[in-house]
Amino acid sequence: MPALTDALTILWLALLIDLLFGEPPGRLHLTVWAGKSIEKLEPRFRRIFKNERVGGAVMALSVIAAFALLAFSVTLLSSVSWPLYIMVSAFFLKMTFALKCMYRHVEPIARELDSDLDSSRKSLSLVVRRETKALDRRLVASGAVETVAEGFVDGFISPVFYYCIFGLPGAVAYRVINTLDSMVGYKDDRYLRFGWFSARLDTVANYVPSRLTPLIFALSASLLKLDWKSSIRFCRAYHASTSSINAGWPMSSMAGALRVRLEKPGSYSLGEEIEPLSPEKIRASLRVYAASAIFTLLLFSTFLVIGGILYEAYFV
Repeated sequence: MPALTDALTILWLALLIDLLFGEPPGRLHLTVWAGKSIEKLEPRFRRIFKNERVGGAVMALSVIAAFALLAFSVTLLSSVSWPLYIMVSAFFLKMTFALKCMYRHVEPIARELDSDLDSSRKSLSLVVRRETKALDRRLVASGAVETVAEGFVDGFISPVFYYCIFGLPGAVAYRVINTLDSMVGYKDDRYLRFGWFSARLDTVANYVPSRLTPLIFALSASLLKLDWKSSIRFCRAYHASTSSINAGWPMSSMAGALRVRLEKPGSYSLGEEIEPLSPEKIRASLRVYAASAIFTLLLFSTFLVIGGILYEAYFV
């Protein structure tokens, strides 16, 4: 099963690249390329299409198709040499997910929370859309934990999920979908119509991964000696508390594992305050993220192996 062996090698090598080197420079990063492409194409598609919904949908599909084709072409061209193919594919796959980067952005929030609340608020503002200037210590910690929990879906499990189904083009397509949502998927006057397709597509793409995440969080919580039972209980009780049909699943599960209540004033409240939010709870959420990343790769690698065995048994 050489194709299966290659897929597994690429998957684990991509994780190793992430752990050793983190994110590549912006000029070499897939997400940055996608963002700049969307930025340049938006005014052109607005001019071409009178109907904003149609223009936004056509732009989204065009960018997704272009980057998926790029991923396919790069792997095809690099296949002239097996080592080159593996390295190039792993490098591209690594750019679709992030583990070390989550630590780099969230750890400063925990570190500064006790000593300098204003600095902690500023660090939080780099990873959330909400206004952070007036947040108290508890709400800053809540925002950080929410970021880690929700970030696991679009920052790790979803791209790996689509890689296992559709290969590298699938992972790249997902990353572009998520980038589109972050750039044009707003519910304001400018993007309500133009970005509706990108926002819906992101919701659909994350539907299954977001519901797999609580299982993986519970397994990680058990491994880390956190409260895996509350992780499951909170998820059942609070997953529907957010306006997003996906976001409540990972956040309520993480809240249970940490035995805390996560809150965005005026929007939602998830879980029960069994223990107070603190810098240590933020760090614990990062440990859950890291353990869950390993569990995800182990779980999906197992599925790939089983799928490969069944394919050879019945179709070859």
